Amino acid sequence: MNRRDFVLAAAGISISALFSRASVGQDEPQVVEPDFAEGPPVEFPEGIRVPTAEEYDKQLEALTGAQNPYRPEIELGRTLIKEDPVLQSRDKSPFEVANRFREWRQGLVGNTGERKRQHSYYAREWPVRGNPIIMGFFDATGYRTPAGDTTWWCSAFVCACIQRSLESKGIRTRDWPYASGAASSSYRKWGKDVIRDLNSEPRKGDLAVFQNTRTSYQGHVGFVHSVVGNQIMVLGGNQGAQNEYNGGEVNIAPFDMVGSGRLKFLSFRRHDALS
Repeated sequence: MNRRDFVLAAAGISISALFSRASVGQDEPQVVEPDFAEGPPVEFPEGIRVPTAEEYDKQLEALTGAQNPYRPEIELGRTLIKEDPVLQSRDKSPFEVANRFREWRQGLVGNTGERKRQHSYYAREWPVRGNPIIMGFFDATGYRTPAGDTTWWCSAFVCACIQRSLESKGIRTRDWPYASGAASSSYRKWGKDVIRDLNSEPRKGDLAVFQNTRTSYQGHVGFVHSVVGNQIMVLGGNQGAQNEYNGGEVNIAPFDMVGSGRLKFLSFRRHDALS
């Protein structure tokens, strides 16, 4: 196994485990800050299978032993989610779940400066190693080998937020494109087209779906925050990289409805699972 494959393999973690488990009987694990001089962020290209948490554990023990530094980072990710009252509360919409991760990134969550920094760090891509919370989003997709996407954890983020919302309401059915893969294209026909089918205006919490102008099967998807003129403010994952070492994060970013650039707007989507 080469270094790149090992980095990808070492990142896998179940999002359901992250939401339901926390470290018990141990000192609080510490995040190991990457050395930003090590190189650019790890990319997750199409065709690279995202391992499950069980597969990750087997590879970790076989290759590096129990003292591997990835384990404390994963335990801390579980702890951050477990102690978050919003993510643990009931009756939250997918938009509210997504917005909580945005608040993480903005440094608005945590009782101390260190906790705020940790939350912020876990809501963005990491250089060199994969962020275990982001990698865990893929457990909500039902398809661990994506066929490719422009910003391909954007859809995994949407899937995970919908899953968490349904579970917070006691709904166990997988009422989102679970079996269709991890690409944004799985949302192009999901639910109703807000404008064409419902003759309605988009509202906060709907989905905005985009297509790559060069490669039709690729694109982007996120939650509508607001629409002003021809500009859609989208709450989503893998948006707005802040520097060359941050390939993407959870935030609110502007997208053009007119169709300039590499992404063209396709539709607003609405579904009961989004409410």
